[in-house]
Amino acid sequence: MLKFLFSIVLLASFLSVAQESSSDKQSFDRSGGYARVQSLGNNPYLVDPENMKTNPAYAAYYQNFLWGDLGSSAITDDNGVGQFAGFSLKITPAITIGGLLTRKDFQSYSIGLLDPARAVWTVNSIVGAPTDVVTHLDNNLELFGSLKLGNMILGLGAAYASTTNKYTPATGSGDEGSASQFGLNGGLILEVSQDLDVDADVSLIFPSASYTPGTGSKTASSNTLILIDGRAFYKINSKLTFVPLVNFGTISGSVDAGGKTNDLPSTTMFGVGFGINYRAGDFLLAGGPSFMYTKTTDPSIPNISPETSNSSFEFPVWNLGAEWNLTSWFIARFGYVASTSSDTWQNAVSATKTDEYTRTTFGPKDGATLGIGLRFGQFGLDATVNEEILRQGLNNIGGGKATLAYISASYAF
Repeated sequence: MLKFLFSIVLLASFLSVAQESSSDKQSFDRSGGYARVQSLGNNPYLVDPENMKTNPAYAAYYQNFLWGDLGSSAITDDNGVGQFAGFSLKITPAITIGGLLTRKDFQSYSIGLLDPARAVWTVNSIVGAPTDVVTHLDNNLELFGSLKLGNMILGLGAAYASTTNKYTPATGSGDEGSASQFGLNGGLILEVSQDLDVDADVSLIFPSASYTPGTGSKTASSNTLILIDGRAFYKINSKLTFVPLVNFGTISGSVDAGGKTNDLPSTTMFGVGFGINYRAGDFLLAGGPSFMYTKTTDPSIPNISPETSNSSFEFPVWNLGAEWNLTSWFIARFGYVASTSSDTWQNAVSATKTDEYTRTTFGPKDGATLGIGLRFGQFGLDATVNEEILRQGLNNIGGGKATLAYISASYAF
């Protein structure tokens, strides 16, 4: 029954002629989140609270703000997937502080994401015990702040999480598994001129895991991740803004096992995009094409295999989204994602030779996305919509399909 009522509300909102003026949408500015970005085609060309996760300077845009995700309908436990809670508080007009509490199923690639290079999994797989000797990281704490200096805003954030799994017998030697992750990010927002703003951020993530048995050698794995992002917002006229962006990332690491140290596979990523923001009253169109190059290199193993690599050149990657403020309390969203890539990978066939394969592939998550936003005073609820409810028609009455796929919530005070 709830699904049927939701469908009626959705239809009525699209047919509504009593739309609000753009002056009434000011309360929408401090709202949004992961669900909004995803429903607008996983759109990187927007300004949204989601930006605070990678660039803490954006906390200055969201002073006195509570936000978080209720998560996904892809249930894997009693609480869902992707939940987190966060806040930002105004200390002075120029200073903002905030924090995030994230779990191991956090959805955004930032210092809040735990063990992105799978250091814990690497140690557990090498040890090969019936149960994990190293407990997976969870419940990450991140603190951040921003400082406004004239036309520039600076931001800094730090995050830390750790686990221990220790056994101490009454006699003899015990064992211990441990894991930790430290993350640090910094960002800036600079008003270069009346028509040009730029933002940039860098994140450093250091996950590690180790297992020390009662007898035998220690097994350990550690990684270093460096992520850099930059965007510019060039205002062409009152309605149109050009948004180029660039991002870069590297992942490297090593593993100690059996008394030897070896390099882990390393990855390099580089991307460039060219998008727009077109706003006319209560309508926003955002998006554009980009390309992304990713290469992962597996080190050689003497007398066993040569160095091999897998690479992917994605072009074009389309991230498109449209947003309508249909009433003072209801926002409708539509997005589209499409990508084409050329993938090349190598397989070792001897200690010195490799086979190489190249093929065209398409994004596994390409296609349309739908979303809604609900605004009640300073409270905002944003959600991606399961498009199946539109195809189900009358089957929504008593049907078994989930209505909302992912939910974000916020409160500006």
